[in-house]
Formats: sequence, structure tokens, C-alpha cells
Amino acid sequence: MLRNCVPIIVLALAAIGALTWAIMALRRSLARERRLARIDDLTGVRNARAFHEAAGAEIERARRYQHPFSVAVVDLGSRVGDDLVRSAAAALRAALRATDVVARLGRDEFIALLPETTAASARIVLEKLRAGMAELRTHDGKMATPSIGGVTFLNPPRAIEDIVRATDERIAEAKSTGAPSHVTWNVAPPLPSAPGFEER
Repeated sequence: MLRNCVPIIVLALAAIGALTWAIMALRRSLARERRLARIDDLTGVRNARAFHEAAGAEIERARRYQHPFSVAVVDLGSRVGDDLVRSAAAALRAALRATDVVARLGRDEFIALLPETTAASARIVLEKLRAGMAELRTHDGKMATPSIGGVTFLNPPRAIEDIVRATDERIAEAKSTGAPSHVTWNVAPPLPSAPGFEER
């Protein structure tokens, strides 16, 4: 009788093995999809969704530990080709630490989250970015003219939208002056109705 059960046991074990393999393959596929959903296809850096997640976590960490952090932003300008976008992403990664979060926000804009970075360190980073991008060229061989800005948060902003607004203002100033623009946000804790910038 036991001999008659052997084929059934073998089949059951084979089915369990196949099911286990299928579950593991599904888990790997889901992990890959989650990773790809946060990575920009063209450059391999993170995308806007991943940046928002990282920035939200950094705001909470800054609230808890009262540590400063900075954000750097690069706008490549209009009508940029894929090669320039890829080269800019490579230059950003080369100029930043492994712990910094580099993301592509749009066709021609990158942002980098710089944990534990003071105003003085942020200005050094902006200069490294300027130097790293000095040789970038457009598809027709012209020198690229990226605009670079940065904001240091000594006190955490209320929301990610504050980060976006602050970096947009820095890019606008960088475009008008032709030089990297940096500010320090909330040097003293602001009144609830009046978050402010102090120029540095």
C-alpha cells in the first residue's frame, strides 16, 4: 500500500517545488518592478516619485534629529538631447556622495538631496557641480549652459512643496545671473505664518 502512495508523494513534492519556484520568481519580478518604478529609464538615476519619497523621509529625519540638509538642482535648459541628459546625470553622480539622492524631475531638470549638508558644504557641492558640467555640450557641439541652484534647510520645511518652490526660485536666479545660486532657509525658526529665506 505504501508503494502505491510513492507516485502520489513524488507528484505532490514536485508540485510544491514548482509552486515554491513560481512564488520566488513572482517576488523577484515584483521587487524588480518596484525598483524600476523609481528609476528613470534614460539616465538610471531616481525619478520624481523616488525623490519625493526620499525627501519626505529626510524632512521627518530632520525634524527628529534637528540636522540640516541641503538640496541642489540643475536645469539644463530647453531642447536638450538624450546624450546631454545622460552626461549630466553622470556628472551629477560623479560630483556627489553615494549617500546623496540624485533624481531626474523632468526632461531637463535634476535634483539632488544632500543629507547632513550645511550651507558651507552645499556651496562647495554647487561649485563641484558647476565644474563637473562645464564641459557638457549639446547635440550640435555647443557648450551647454546649465543653471545650478541650492537650498540649505537648517530647520525642516513643512512639506516637499516648500523644497520645490525654493529650488525653483534658485534656478530662476541662476538663469538671470549666470552663476550658481544658494540660500539658507529658516536660519531662525520662523513664525507659523512667515517662513523666510536668508540669503548667504
